[in-house]
Amino acid sequence: MANFFRRKAAVPAETTPAASDPKPRRRDFSELKPDPDKIGISGSVPFVRLPDPGTLFADRAARLTAAAPGHPLEAYLLFVAEVARAQASVQAAFPAAEATAAADMALRAEHGMPPLSRQRLETDAGFDACLIALLQQLDLSVSPEASQAARASLLAASPADRLDLAVQVVEGALPVERIAECVFVGAALQVRFAQDAARLDAKTLKPVADGVCPCCGGAPVASVVVSWTPADKARYLSCSVCGTLWNHVRIRCTACGSGEGISYYGLDEVSKDVQVETCTTCHSYIKHLHQHRAPALDPVADDIASYGLDLKITDDGFRRAGLNLLFIV
Repeated sequence: MANFFRRKAAVPAETTPAASDPKPRRRDFSELKPDPDKIGISGSVPFVRLPDPGTLFADRAARLTAAAPGHPLEAYLLFVAEVARAQASVQAAFPAAEATAAADMALRAEHGMPPLSRQRLETDAGFDACLIALLQQLDLSVSPEASQAARASLLAASPADRLDLAVQVVEGALPVERIAECVFVGAALQVRFAQDAARLDAKTLKPVADGVCPCCGGAPVASVVVSWTPADKARYLSCSVCGTLWNHVRIRCTACGSGEGISYYGLDEVSKDVQVETCTTCHSYIKHLHQHRAPALDPVADDIASYGLDLKITDDGFRRAGLNLLFIV
């Protein structure tokens, strides 16, 4: 039987009750004075880390391939590894879209909006070609018939229909009857938006809202505790669309911003380095990856590989706060 354990959010040592105290007093979050080394708050921590399309997809393909053997989701992990491999190939072959005009980005920043507009898909002449190339790159010879049918359907669709589906995916309005196609469209979107995000000036980016990517407005796929300098042990959210990492303090819900009722759960047999962070205020959860302990962890790959956590935590009444475009369930 799975050993499902629960860990409450850490509190300073001075609040730990004596062993003789039968009822520990929980200190109000408003009283806490967080230790930067413990929860990732530091003036030297960069707000964002922009994606590197040249390594992002290739590294993800490698992680998926390594995680697949013997896994209950082995076939799907290998399928997504093939998608990531095609993403790496396509991004190297296709130049990024024309950069957004500085005046447009300044206007969006003035109104508290991320610089990359989702409507730019309508003017991105290269998106459809990128999607077609990705579909043609895929080796689906050992994939389920549903995947092969979804690729054939997209290839047979009109450019206008493919664009319409892409807009729905990037806006989070995924049509249930076309979920299999949405995975391929989402993969192409990740390539184009990662290329766009990589060209931004990280120093000009500002927070938009809880759980909203400051580059493209996408939802996070997971939370990651990183190990790179100067953000060692800081917590970042990973964008499901463009792959940008943006800083978000620990012990605070990524969906509603509440600092109350935050707990961490895990399954020993899934991974000691992957947990779920739950919030009893809004009843949401998000995966929490300890990349500082296991550098090979990838937000997209390990979100899929830890699906056992989703099954358990949704049974307990929590809903997913993030989104994984390559694992739409």
